[in-house]
Amino acid sequence: MKSLTEIVLCILDDIGMLCGVNPSRDALTITRRVEDEGQSFLTITLPSFSVALESALRDGYWSPSHAPSFRKRSTSCLPRFLGGFIDQIFDAEGLLLSCPSLSAIRSIRQICRAVGKLFLVCSEERTRNAGRKFAELDDSLERAEIPIQLDTIFNYVSRVVWSDIVGSCSYERFYSDIIPRHGPGTTAEGVRGNAKYVFPSWPQRLERCFPFTEFGISSILNSDANERVSQVQDFLPRDETPVKVCFVPKTASKPRVIAIEPVAMQYMQQAIADWIRPRIEMHCRYTAGHVNFRDQTVNSKFARSASRDGVYATLDMSDASDRVSCKRVWSMLQSVPDFRRCVFATRSTRASIPGGLVRPLRKFASMGSAMCFPIEAMAFYIAIISSRIAHSGRRPTPREIYLASREIYVYGDDLIVPANETPSIISTLESFGFKVNTDKSFWTGKFRESCGSDYYDGEDVTPVYLRRMPPSDRADVIGVVSLTSFANQCYWIGLWGTAKYLRQQVEKLVGKLPSVDIRTQALGWNSFSNAISTHGWHKDYQRLKSRLLVPTPIRSADPLDGDAALLKCWRLIGIPFSPVSLDHLLTTVRFGNLALKRRWI
Repeated sequence: MKSLTEIVLCILDDIGMLCGVNPSRDALTITRRVEDEGQSFLTITLPSFSVALESALRDGYWSPSHAPSFRKRSTSCLPRFLGGFIDQIFDAEGLLLSCPSLSAIRSIRQICRAVGKLFLVCSEERTRNAGRKFAELDDSLERAEIPIQLDTIFNYVSRVVWSDIVGSCSYERFYSDIIPRHGPGTTAEGVRGNAKYVFPSWPQRLERCFPFTEFGISSILNSDANERVSQVQDFLPRDETPVKVCFVPKTASKPRVIAIEPVAMQYMQQAIADWIRPRIEMHCRYTAGHVNFRDQTVNSKFARSASRDGVYATLDMSDASDRVSCKRVWSMLQSVPDFRRCVFATRSTRASIPGGLVRPLRKFASMGSAMCFPIEAMAFYIAIISSRIAHSGRRPTPREIYLASREIYVYGDDLIVPANETPSIISTLESFGFKVNTDKSFWTGKFRESCGSDYYDGEDVTPVYLRRMPPSDRADVIGVVSLTSFANQCYWIGLWGTAKYLRQQVEKLVGKLPSVDIRTQALGWNSFSNAISTHGWHKDYQRLKSRLLVPTPIRSADPLDGDAALLKCWRLIGIPFSPVSLDHLLTTVRFGNLALKRRWI
């Protein structure tokens, strides 16, 4: 906790110099409140002050209800904390200045949010609350009542859009085009690495659409494969392995809910997701360029322009995946029955919640399913189109659908919509059971945020974040890498005192680090001149070389042979830029397992 406080105080000194403010009283406030309240002041309370600032920028004034945990001045509603910076943004009565200081806005957000996104294990109470909320949200999906007219329009728009996405592709063509693969993480059965290719089970629901003899083995002609077919368990729906709901570190205020899928389900989910994403992103006339899964810059570009002209709003969805019901997705895919049958064959129907309780799932899927992201994005996209058509009073024709889709941009749960239609769009989304996070949604004022990029009046005011707790020794490689990256980011935005302090802390653990190119993966320090430290000359390549510390994945023994090994090789052939080592059948890497090794670069 002491190291976090020192980092925040270093940032405070730097932003004070940038804005011409004496922050000594603010430093005393931070120090005293950390002593009284602990680390939660830095990770929960301080970020709430930034939320209050963003709300005030949206509303055009600082309300007495903003930042209730900070003392107000005796003569106005403005807070005493960070008062020197606040005075450069609001007048004495709390009204937004006509030309507020961008440096002050950027500085307040930086000091408040620097450690607000640390990956921390939440308290037991917050974790229990997350589990209770997961169950309550799932139960609430049954009670959603949608106006008949809106539901009719949604179904028609879905038919038109999804027919264009899937097109005339037959089930046989889809069946031959998909390439299943495994994800990098664990599975509900606890199976990892190469062992995933030895499937412990293949549910009957999956078998009806994706026979094990076609997707679970290398070839039916292989004698070893025949033995595997006889050994694999064929589960009925009631006996299937449920998804394993777990809560992983996200921020101090709440954990991230992840549903870990069974091996076979995850394997085929990846296949369908890889097949459908490019069709949505590039080939459908309604969604191409407007629904994205890889390029966040589209939303960021519109967020920046909207912060100047106010044409667009940025909306953030709360509990996005957990509010997309199974019934809504079934209705949405009605025009593509074969594709729908395949999607639902790979959907897990039950979840195991911490404590041993197994319950049926009413949501389509939680985070952890490969189909969660594309399906939720399309559900939001179609709901917004439906809202625009319903409130325009026009009939939902393919032409009207196309015109209504032109001003909508979706990246997962980050939405860009016309600002003047935002209230009606929010009302429609909530009619479908979705929920807009109003603290992170902006449609008035000059502040916008989308896909991790924040803007005010066209200028970037995105803070840099420390993601991991400062490491206590060199063995915490992820912590060392995180602190090094944070130091370099502080350097680039002009927090040079903070960057110097962080460099000293890193070098106490790993020794003196050299200057490195901004593109390298090695540990080192960036500079505006892009200077590099060199330690020799490469005779073969006729280039300078450096011996640097490089974070390197640790490989552990994980042998795979027989038909399962052949299946893995078949699945990897033809995948561009596949990061596969030569000994991938003998060893594998577990996520987050790193070591620092010196290498010539």
